Amino acid sequence: MIDFEETDEQKLLRSSLSSLLSSFGDEYWRQKDEKAEFPREYFDSLAKNGWFNLNVPEEYGGTGLGLSETTIAIHEAARTSGMAAADLIMAICVFAIHTIKSFAREELKRRYLREIASGKHVMSFCLTEPSAGVNTLDISTTAVRDGKEFVINGQKIWITLAHEATIMSVVARTTPKEKAAKRTGGLTIFFVDKSKIGPDGEIRAKRIDDISMRALGSNEVFFRDVRVPEENILGEEGRGWDLLPKLLNAERISTAAMSIGVGELSLSKACSYAKQRSVFGRPIGSNQAIQFPLARAKAELESAWALAQKAAWQFDNQIDCSVAANVAAYLGARAAFLAADRAMQTFGGLSFAKTSDIERHWRDSRLFRTGPVPEEMVLSFLGQHVLGLPRSY
Repeated sequence: MIDFEETDEQKLLRSSLSSLLSSFGDEYWRQKDEKAEFPREYFDSLAKNGWFNLNVPEEYGGTGLGLSETTIAIHEAARTSGMAAADLIMAICVFAIHTIKSFAREELKRRYLREIASGKHVMSFCLTEPSAGVNTLDISTTAVRDGKEFVINGQKIWITLAHEATIMSVVARTTPKEKAAKRTGGLTIFFVDKSKIGPDGEIRAKRIDDISMRALGSNEVFFRDVRVPEENILGEEGRGWDLLPKLLNAERISTAAMSIGVGELSLSKACSYAKQRSVFGRPIGSNQAIQFPLARAKAELESAWALAQKAAWQFDNQIDCSVAANVAAYLGARAAFLAADRAMQTFGGLSFAKTSDIERHWRDSRLFRTGPVPEEMVLSFLGQHVLGLPRSY
């Protein structure tokens, strides 16, 4: 039996981060959301206080902790300050540090891990394309070899933080789909430093006017003649597909923690309001029509968190976590939206005022039911790989 009780070290990690987060209250995040403005002060504070060192290996100056601890940090950020605060930790600790420490060559690790931990870089993960969607094998961004370099051309969409990013990981085709030796072949992941893309290269990010995590922002990204040296390949040329599950499982565990955290934040605000708001001479929280839906949301959040912890433990112990990661992401997203939606109902008309912050958490919590992996794709995965049913797509 696995004991998921947090260790003293993990409890200290959580309380220390909570202390830092207290300096960035609802008003701060409300303004960042309204202005669609990057939370630079928060980012700098995380870097200054060593939070981007969390999962950097000790030989590169970090604390060497695993995804379990990273997940706790993401969960605490979400339940204290909301989705954008948590997603920024994921962007650095998972998409940047985990990707580089796991897949990059030694020279890149030595050059960039310390810089990322110090707050010098923001990284974005460039995978999704307009015509491919969740079908990664249909991406059309190309990387053509030219001597010891590759030249990247193409377009990505829904790329978080691309307008702020100084470095990127980019999934591109190095072999056309029809010429690949196998169905999943021909994809390569590149590490791209935007300051070193060649004199004729261009990376252009165009903000999308979206409704979720507006402080971080989603983008269309256009690559034109971007030159990348062959030593910047993450993993092996043509075998990017083999790396993606390891990265996407870490992402799904992280989004589960994020969803659960913002669900708990919504629930906490709803319960506080239900205790002090009186109608017909008594607190509305004493009415089962209010109380029972909130209690159900709590039960579902607790269940999802247990599975997220299991998935993170499996990940850290090199055990296949794909089922637990997918289910945690699915359950976490649904539980979070249930909690946020019930918070909206509990607050009533007040929930539609931006100053309540409930509508922001409601908008943010809806995201992970749709992306980065739609819940329908999770169900398809379970149907095929767990239940043994015929492939549905």
